[in-house]
Amino acid sequence: MKEIAEKFQKFGVVPVVVLEDTKDAVPLAKALVEGGLPCAEVIFRTEAAEESIRLMAEQFPDMLVGAGTVLTKEQVDAAAGAKFIVSPG
Repeated sequence: MKEIAEKFQKFGVVPVVVLEDTKDAVPLAKALVEGGLPCAEVIFRTEAAEESIRLMAEQFPDMLVGAGTVLTKEQVDAAAGAKFIVSPG
């Protein structure tokens, strides 16, 4: 956990993204990594979120990919590949 907190501090900002289509996941991750911000919180309120997180984490293993707006244990389980989880409240 300390390693993730240190990365958050280093980045200074965490992009929060909503992906409606999984085809956008890898290009977005590539752009973030190439732009020097290898981090994203993928909002878990679309059908594409689960697969997008998996694809981003697989293609960019050093990227800090997280799942946001996680409300249930099932969503936590479905967020395979996520390095962090964010729940509202």
